[in-house]
Amino acid sequence: MSKPLFNIPVNGAPVNDELHVTGRQALWFALSILLGLYVDQKIELWGQLATSIVVWVVMLRFMHQARGDLRVLVLACLVWSTLGEIIGSLVWGVYTYRLYNVPAFVPPGHVLMLLLGLYLAERYRAWVLAAAPVIAVGYAVYALANRIDVVSVVLAPVFIATLIVARKRHLYAATFLAVIPLELYGTWMGNWRWDSMAPGLDLSMANPPICIGAVYCARDALSAFTVEWRRRWQRSNNQETMAQPATLATPGSAVSTS
Repeated sequence: MSKPLFNIPVNGAPVNDELHVTGRQALWFALSILLGLYVDQKIELWGQLATSIVVWVVMLRFMHQARGDLRVLVLACLVWSTLGEIIGSLVWGVYTYRLYNVPAFVPPGHVLMLLLGLYLAERYRAWVLAAAPVIAVGYAVYALANRIDVVSVVLAPVFIATLIVARKRHLYAATFLAVIPLELYGTWMGNWRWDSMAPGLDLSMANPPICIGAVYCARDALSAFTVEWRRRWQRSNNQETMAQPATLATPGSAVSTS
């Protein structure tokens, strides 16, 4: 049995297997995203509000059940995703949402996508590790030959390098694969649209860039780094707390007995 991505207790109890996200939860996440994007597109502003409420409720319910590292992972992904959306859409303008905003369902939607990736990575580890690089390289070769989607041509080797050196490579492979249908569905529905050229880079992009999942992997990496940083910070604090009593005694202050 392979080593789990995170040693995370759920509902306060130790995890006995590697599936920290259950199949039922993964199904709820996928349905929330797919149906939410449909409602957002078909019912104008009220659809976006309804989708935002549903996605937030699903995410918060999962976070309420989670404990320890998994809860930190959710919060970290929420923060990094919000920052990334502000930069990517509102500041850089590399893609634009239907109402020219960052919908409130998008940051928690990123969390659900990360959890889906976590589920796929543990359940289908060998499959995602085999399929992701083949799709990335195959599409990059096709795009280069046809002189389209240069952004994906650039991102593909970055993603392959990540799979070679990263410790959580199966999570990144799963995320890369899960993002492709998400982006195809969202752009097909018209929830968002990628610009034909990356602003400031003069690189062509498809709508969507098929290898954009490499950027989502950066989100996963930042979230995982935040979990690791918190672990180290807690260990450091615990060590300092345990060492404090020894500092109460000063040199030469030993008490003699008669």
